[in-house]
Amino acid sequence: MKMLFKYFSAESIEHVFIRDEHVGIKCSLPQDYNDPFELFLGVDLDQETELLATYREVVEEIPAQLTTCFSKSPVVAPMWAHYANNHSGYVIGFDVVQFQELFPEILIHDITYADRPSETLVGFTQMAAQRKKPRDAAHLRNAVRFHGYFTKYLEWSYEQEARAVNFEEYVEDVNGYKILYVPKQCIAAIISGAKSSLQTRQTLTEAASELDAQFYNERIGRSFPTPYLVPDGGNPSVFSSGEIGDAVGICRECSEPLRVAGDLCPWCSINESHQLAAAAGNPFRILDSYGLLDEYLEKFPTRPRKPYVDR
Repeated sequence: MKMLFKYFSAESIEHVFIRDEHVGIKCSLPQDYNDPFELFLGVDLDQETELLATYREVVEEIPAQLTTCFSKSPVVAPMWAHYANNHSGYVIGFDVVQFQELFPEILIHDITYADRPSETLVGFTQMAAQRKKPRDAAHLRNAVRFHGYFTKYLEWSYEQEARAVNFEEYVEDVNGYKILYVPKQCIAAIISGAKSSLQTRQTLTEAASELDAQFYNERIGRSFPTPYLVPDGGNPSVFSSGEIGDAVGICRECSEPLRVAGDLCPWCSINESHQLAAAAGNPFRILDSYGLLDEYLEKFPTRPRKPYVDR
C-alpha cells in the first residue's frame, strides 16, 4: 500500500480527531508556507527585461490554491523534531489510492528539489513573449503553476515532501481555517512519537481503533539508523522502500530490529570476553591504575577540537 504521512503536534489532537470516523487536516495558501522563498524558484532572472515582464504578467494572474503537505516517510527525524514536538507528537499515514478516489479533483505529486531556477520556464516564457498567442500564455501559466507548487530549494530535501493541491470544493471553513475532513477508509496508520505522553498514546490508540487504522509507537534505538515502529503486541517494524514492514531480523536480547540478518544487534553482540579485552587494552585504565589519569587529561582542552593522528 502506498502511503503519505503527515506530522502533527500533540496539541492538535483535539482538532484533528474532532469528527467521528474522520481526520481533519488544514489546507493553506502559498503565502502561509513555512519557506518564504518557496515561489522564488521560477524563471532565471538573468533574462531580457521584456521576457521578465511577460513572465511577471502571466504569473500575477495565477490564482492561489489551497494546499496541504505530506512526507513520503514517517521516520524522518528532523520532521519529528520540527513538526511533531520533538517526537512527542504523532504521524498519520494516508492511503494514497483511497485518498485520490474520494477526492478526484485533487492533484497529488512529489516535490522536486532544485538549487537553481527552471530552464524549462525560460523556454515557455520566450515562446509566449515572441509569438504572443493565447495557447503559449496558457502553457506558460500551467508550467509556472506546476513548478511553483511542486518545486522547493534543495536544502528542504530532507522532508521527502509530496503535496496535494486544489482542495477548494472539499474543504470546510472552521473558525477561519480551511479544513479537509478525511474519512476513515483513507487512514492507514497512526504513529505515536517516541516521547509522547501516556495520555497522547492512549488517545491515539483509541482513534486508531475507531478509524480501523494500524497503531504504532515510534522508537529510537541504538543500532538502527532511523526510528523504528512497534505495533501494539507485535514485533518491531521498519519503514523501507515506501512501506512499513518486517525487519530482516529482531535482536533476541534487546528486541530492536536488525540492519542485517542475524540474532544480535551490534551492541548486544559484545560479550564479557570482549569487554574484558577492551578494558585490558584501555590506556586510560592503565594510567588510572598509576594515579596519572587526571594529570594526563588536564593537558587536553575541554571543548571539542578537530582530531589529529600522531605520525
